[in-house]
Amino acid sequence: MLAIGACHAQSTVTLFGLIDTGVAHYRVHGKGSQTALASDGLASSRLGFRGQEDLGGGLSAGFWLEGSLAVDNPTSFDLARRSTVSLAGPWGELRLGRDYTPTYLIQSDFSGPWVTNGVGESIVYRGRAVLYGSANAGQSSHVRVSNSVGYFLPRDLGGFSGQFQYGLPEAVDGGDAERYLGGRLGYRQGAFRVGAAYSRTLGGPKAPTTRPRDIRSASLGVAYDFGVASVEALYAQDRVQMPLGSKRFEGATVGVTVPVGPGEIRASYGQVAFRYPGDRSRASKIALGYVHHLSKRTALYATVAHVRNRRGAALTVGGDVAGLADHAASGQNFGIRHAF
Repeated sequence: MLAIGACHAQSTVTLFGLIDTGVAHYRVHGKGSQTALASDGLASSRLGFRGQEDLGGGLSAGFWLEGSLAVDNPTSFDLARRSTVSLAGPWGELRLGRDYTPTYLIQSDFSGPWVTNGVGESIVYRGRAVLYGSANAGQSSHVRVSNSVGYFLPRDLGGFSGQFQYGLPEAVDGGDAERYLGGRLGYRQGAFRVGAAYSRTLGGPKAPTTRPRDIRSASLGVAYDFGVASVEALYAQDRVQMPLGSKRFEGATVGVTVPVGPGEIRASYGQVAFRYPGDRSRASKIALGYVHHLSKRTALYATVAHVRNRRGAALTVGGDVAGLADHAASGQNFGIRHAF
């Protein structure tokens, strides 16, 4: 991390980033396997710039520009992870730009050790990605929303926190653009945390018949740090309303992190269920890993994971080998993560 003082003594600009790469092996039983040099086995590789200016009277202005890095094949870079400008004060924070959704932030806070990374990624995250992709909705309101206006509650509210976000469609007469509205509330007291989020994404009046008209997403999480181990649990439910019917998703996961000397043992288990017209597929996943901290910024890691598919489900643990209905998938990865 590099902090640069601007010409004004009360302004700073910081360069920050994270590099995570390693070797991963993916296998879909009964179909094939792949071994690859892969990024993001433990955390997402990124490069960013952030700054803040003290305006006096408790007010401050700031910006955050952050993009993804693919260390194994760095052919492109953008600022799609987060691009925001903000104004903060005793009343809270107003933030404009491309930012994380409230529902995803609850998912990230309570999904357990991996969330979106490596073979151990949360099966709830993977299941939601499959659901949104099958609805031809991409992941526009699954993780991040562009053209958003967000408000964050002040931090000194006795353990309570909250965020409310609106994503503008920015299309003439509505077009086929999506309009997003979401919020989350949380509470922290000592070792205990709880949070909930709800969002709704509405397609424009000119959306084609292949696009969803209404996406509703809800998440509830709870966590407790026992000292010898920390436990996180998440429950998620989504409904995608299509012109010719609806698609539903339900998932839950629990994760445990146990400190051991300079490292930590990580484990998670989760289940998901899809309810489409004529489809009642289900899948479960178990993952186990170890992280060894060489310093505050550098760590070595290893993870193994296994997915069981039933009733036509075809989830995998990543890689380029497509899933096979009712066939298990497994994987292993190890690598190094360095933050700066």
